[in-house]
Amino acid sequence: MGKEQKFLVVKTNDSKEIKYFEYDKISGYNIKPNPKLKFQDAINVNKMILINPSLIEKMVDKKVKRKFDYLINLLSVVYENDDDTGEGLRLALNEAEKFRMELCNKYKQYIKEEKYDLLLKKIAILEDELYLRIQYMINRSMELEYEEENVKEGKSR
Repeated sequence: MGKEQKFLVVKTNDSKEIKYFEYDKISGYNIKPNPKLKFQDAINVNKMILINPSLIEKMVDKKVKRKFDYLINLLSVVYENDDDTGEGLRLALNEAEKFRMELCNKYKQYIKEEKYDLLLKKIAILEDELYLRIQYMINRSMELEYEEENVKEGKSR
């Protein structure tokens, strides 16, 4: 078999042209659509590469905002459901760390430095709050255990 070639048809008002792109050498932001979504009378796409920097920044901002909102909603649910085990707090702390690492590894090169620093500070505040709540819960459970050991059972003969 021959070498696989890929072409793009670009329509302008003046003329119709066929341009050749080497897709392997194009650098940009890769997007894969949800495979469950299918539309009638539309072109189905498996992969898309964004090249325009302003479009990349908008897309990444939208994704980061959605993930940050998810993290905030998770924290609010965990805070409302106070359980004594602290499992929800640990889960939320893991999600915050995961989001911070994803921000550093995946999105750092696509967003502005100021916005990146601001997001890292927000995540650090959330992580500190979660860590303090976990420590408070551990200390409270240790105090309860200590009080149960030292409780006197009334008078004995």
